[in-house]
Amino acid sequence: MSRLHKSLALIFAFLFVAVGATILLFDWDMLRGYVERQVTKKTGREFSIGQMDVDLSFTPRIYLKNIKLANASWSKERLMLDIDAADFTLDIRKFIGGHMVLPDVVLSNPKVMLEESPSGERNWVLKQDQEKSAPPVITRLRIDKGALTFYAPAIKTDVRAELNTDSVAADPTSAMKFHANGTFKGLQLHAEGQGGSVLSLQNDGAPYPIQATGRIGDTSADIKGSISEFASLSALDLAFKLRGQDMSKLYPLSGVVIPPTPPYSINGRLIRDGPSWRLNNFSGKVGDSDLAGDIHVDSAGVRPSLTGELRSRVLDIDDLAGIIGAPPKTGPGETASPAQKQSAAKLAMDSHVLPDKPFRLNRLRAMDADVKFKADSIRREGLPLDNLFAHVVLRDGVLKLAPLNFGVAGGQLASNIALNGKLDKPTVEVNTQFNKLRLNELFPGVELTRTSAGTLSGSAGLSGEGNSFAKLLASADGEIAAVMTGGKISNLLLEVVGIDGGEIIKYLLGGDRNATIRCAVADFKVTDGVMKTNVFVFDTTDTNITGEGVINLQNETLDLRLNPLPKDKSILSIRSPLNAKGSFKNPDFAPDKEALAARGGAALLLGALVNPLVALIPLIETGPGKDSDCQELIATATKDMKKAAKVDTSGGRGRNFEQY
Repeated sequence: MSRLHKSLALIFAFLFVAVGATILLFDWDMLRGYVERQVTKKTGREFSIGQMDVDLSFTPRIYLKNIKLANASWSKERLMLDIDAADFTLDIRKFIGGHMVLPDVVLSNPKVMLEESPSGERNWVLKQDQEKSAPPVITRLRIDKGALTFYAPAIKTDVRAELNTDSVAADPTSAMKFHANGTFKGLQLHAEGQGGSVLSLQNDGAPYPIQATGRIGDTSADIKGSISEFASLSALDLAFKLRGQDMSKLYPLSGVVIPPTPPYSINGRLIRDGPSWRLNNFSGKVGDSDLAGDIHVDSAGVRPSLTGELRSRVLDIDDLAGIIGAPPKTGPGETASPAQKQSAAKLAMDSHVLPDKPFRLNRLRAMDADVKFKADSIRREGLPLDNLFAHVVLRDGVLKLAPLNFGVAGGQLASNIALNGKLDKPTVEVNTQFNKLRLNELFPGVELTRTSAGTLSGSAGLSGEGNSFAKLLASADGEIAAVMTGGKISNLLLEVVGIDGGEIIKYLLGGDRNATIRCAVADFKVTDGVMKTNVFVFDTTDTNITGEGVINLQNETLDLRLNPLPKDKSILSIRSPLNAKGSFKNPDFAPDKEALAARGGAALLLGALVNPLVALIPLIETGPGKDSDCQELIATATKDMKKAAKVDTSGGRGRNFEQY
């Protein structure tokens, strides 16, 4: 080797050692200012690094300390991002080729603040004209004591989540563990669970496994499944269990309108595909009723639209009380929340019985719905209800139940109901037909009707306005008419109504017999919430009972008078009108005491002045009752029943009134 070559080799060796020594001894912290300026320029936010160091190799290791990114100018919090330390490696060969690949990333105590202003601005939207570039590819990510805060005062939300991750965990579905606390839409929130590796979120559309349990307000949920579009939550497939005190409280969380219910527990499968949400094959209990079905919600339109079919094998009818603003029953063996028990106790102290809880009109206007509900059997003490079918349609604030059909006492009660909630003062129209209701099944708890027979049919047509069930009835106008023909009724019951002592003793000692029903007709005119009798006649071969008076739905009072006129002769009769007075809360059914006293007093006076036998004369019943003109009464009532039944409310199973 020539002297020149030796000299050049020595120079290059010296330069290599010098450059290497310079690189090794280089103070990388001097580059902090350059990096800070570049990030600040690209984000529009002040960015700072407390310390920077690099270990050189083919995959250099970079260490950053005290990383801070400023928050939006409108935020009260100074920092959006605050990381104690970031330790990561860089694939230098791919970096030279234009790709940012980080084989290993460790973040210590990172804090991220996500925030929405009251006007809807989002702090994670950075400089609008920043260049869009592909995010770095991370092979392994570990987060030690991470914290994420989401604050949105406009929707009363302030949630803090803490998480720890390890992307190479033995169980890939538990690579991330988290727990969260705070308030969500004004409700207390607590949640904890585990999910897949955070890195899997880089693969758009790939299912992200998650398992969690949580509580929002008094609603608890367990979920297990996958989220395919994590950023927008637009693709879900989750098995769920949901428990709570009242399903109507799900509205702020789901936007789905549900009437108030007793405590519930349901489970099923939730699937979301963009604007389409499905609850498939869910089942559970609501109050003391079982409930199952399928529901579909489409959120693509102006308002969410819900369709579904629900079914119940055994329905406890008081679980539906929330529809009219009343609490469910709260006695022994009944399911009710503490708030509902408190409401029921308060209602028990009230002098009124009709629910006066205002309708939530904003919710009626918030969505559309088309739901069918079927109950195979109904449990309700004291009411002879057999089954139920309802078709609920909600469109643009107008709610229709068409039909609402009950099997009742061996017959059917069919209704069409329309509530117009578009108005500040809602209006309602109710058209109802009841057909072939058996008298002995209508009053199953009354011993004296056990051997009675006969059926009852009729119609009601009412309209009113008001922002509660009570106000609607208080303003009601319309007609109510009913007829009963054929069959028999206990003669003992008729004698009790007539307060005929001799006849009661005879039937108690010698056995009861039945009286044939010639006709029974009741016809009420309803004006401004006051029901007034047009006709009230109950005519049998034994007794003719007429009635008159009013039922006031405004102040919830009764003022009715029944006049029994037996057609047979008997002694010891103290026949007197029967008065039904008082409030719905405390009705009073009693004989007309003045008429009864006058008749008894006259008997005593005659007995004292003339002869004890003469005292029996006023108590001898001569049978002044006469047969009513049943044909004319039925014809009149039928005419009013047709008037009341403006539409066919039987769901295609209409009846001809003339058959009554």
